[in-house]
Amino acid sequence: MQEIFAKTRSLRHLPWHVRYTATGILVALAFVLRYTFSESLNGFPFLLFFPALILASVLFDRGSGLVATVLSAVLAAYFFLEPIGSFAIRDPGQFLGWCLFVIIGIAITLIIEAEHAAYRQLDRAHAELIRAHEATRASEADKIELVQEMNHRIMNNLHTVISLLHLQARSVRDPTREDFLTAAERVGVMAKVQRRLVRSDGAVLADSQSFIEELCTDLQSALIGPRALRLDVQAESHSIPLNQAVSVGLIINELVVNALKYAFPGDQEGRVSVTFTRSGHEFCLAVRDDGVGFADAPSSGSPATSTGLGQRLIRSFAAQLGGRHKIETCLPGTYAQVRFPASAA
Repeated sequence: MQEIFAKTRSLRHLPWHVRYTATGILVALAFVLRYTFSESLNGFPFLLFFPALILASVLFDRGSGLVATVLSAVLAAYFFLEPIGSFAIRDPGQFLGWCLFVIIGIAITLIIEAEHAAYRQLDRAHAELIRAHEATRASEADKIELVQEMNHRIMNNLHTVISLLHLQARSVRDPTREDFLTAAERVGVMAKVQRRLVRSDGAVLADSQSFIEELCTDLQSALIGPRALRLDVQAESHSIPLNQAVSVGLIINELVVNALKYAFPGDQEGRVSVTFTRSGHEFCLAVRDDGVGFADAPSSGSPATSTGLGQRLIRSFAAQLGGRHKIETCLPGTYAQVRFPASAA
């Protein structure tokens, strides 16, 4: 029905005299058919007039339907009801039928007009919905562009900070130089998180697998070099919020850097493994090495035996994640684990 209303919308805007003339033609056609089959339809004087008034109401408007009803009632009373050739209807039964025809015709006209109005309202609502959708899509495109621009600016600023820290490290001596390089590494972790951002359902997320693998690859290139050390990574792919990704990345940075720098003195061979898994409603990050362990690590270089800044950072990041951590000596090496809720992700 909606398709019919859509196709006949232009006809409703025709001049009134054109609409009423067409309505008269429809009623005339119905009258000719009824007159032609008078003998067959003797007991149904109004039957063929119903299609005419329905078509007039559908194709044109309420006025055309009422005109069709009136014309049909007049023709039926004059030509098909006793006495023939007179508008006076003597038979009470026929008069009742004539009145019912008029009432039903008006009702059909009003119902069809109500459907026309409902279609127009639906069409306006659909148009409004399309405009709102286009506005939302344009707004979303602007937001994405703004986020991309902001992300680009943040990346530039972070790389500038990293470059400044490296420049500052060149102008000072150990151990201050080492502090500047460590700070640059931590800022680099934030830059890697920022670079791997994706938008999903309005939240800013990072993929754990690609982020951790990329971070560990960079740490391996920067710290292992020709040494006989191996860094293994097994990270499951999960979408985690930006704030969690930053904390996870910084924890990995602290643990892996400590292991690669201090767990294997000299040219000692060894292996460091990083795993990131999900178990139930928790994420589990674990870093393990088969080095000398805390007890035997060189006190001059290990953060755990000097300032303890690395340990404090790990505790702080684990608290930000709403999780818990443990670091223990195993045979051989050291095992560190951080567990935090996955519900927030």
